[in-house]
Amino acid sequence: MCYLTENKIRDKALTLFVEKGYSGTSLSDIGNEVGIKKQSIYTHFKSKDDLFLQVMNRVLDVEVDSLNNYFKEKQHAPLFEKLYGFITLFRKRYMLESEENVKFLLRMMFIPPNHIQDTVIKKVLSYYNLLENHVEAVFLENEKILDVEPLEAKLAFLNLFDGLLVELVYVNVDSFEKRLNASWDVFCKGVRKENI
Repeated sequence: MCYLTENKIRDKALTLFVEKGYSGTSLSDIGNEVGIKKQSIYTHFKSKDDLFLQVMNRVLDVEVDSLNNYFKEKQHAPLFEKLYGFITLFRKRYMLESEENVKFLLRMMFIPPNHIQDTVIKKVLSYYNLLENHVEAVFLENEKILDVEPLEAKLAFLNLFDGLLVELVYVNVDSFEKRLNASWDVFCKGVRKENI
């Protein structure tokens, strides 16, 4: 029963952190959603920070698995199809109402709680470093079709991806789509050898 309650608290906390952010979510809000008193949360978590970081660890575990699985499943896909697919999958997951992990991850990347910002950024960067490693490996495997160094291609792709995430989080999906459509071909032409 204790384990079930902890999971329920984490699940409801995730939803509220996505909807209201860290500072807009109180332990009372979480308790109300779970159907317990605020004090009962302390039976399972030391503090709001402890709960938040446990939610974050769980989200990152799922997202790391998702990232690894995507690049494993697409290991034989053509370079640009693989990278474009990653971007569009991220957008698709962000748009799903039931998909809270991606929303939480992006919110914490862009708006971490001030007082635990260093801890949050360090954890998020571990995910982002893994993404960088996957992208770099993809470009290294396809070096013969590149007109630039794999490291340059990786940095250009990540810059494009970061800009698209900003559009997704701070503007809207239409703006994301316009920017993706306008920039994808330019990116591909810029890193790919002309005759390929």
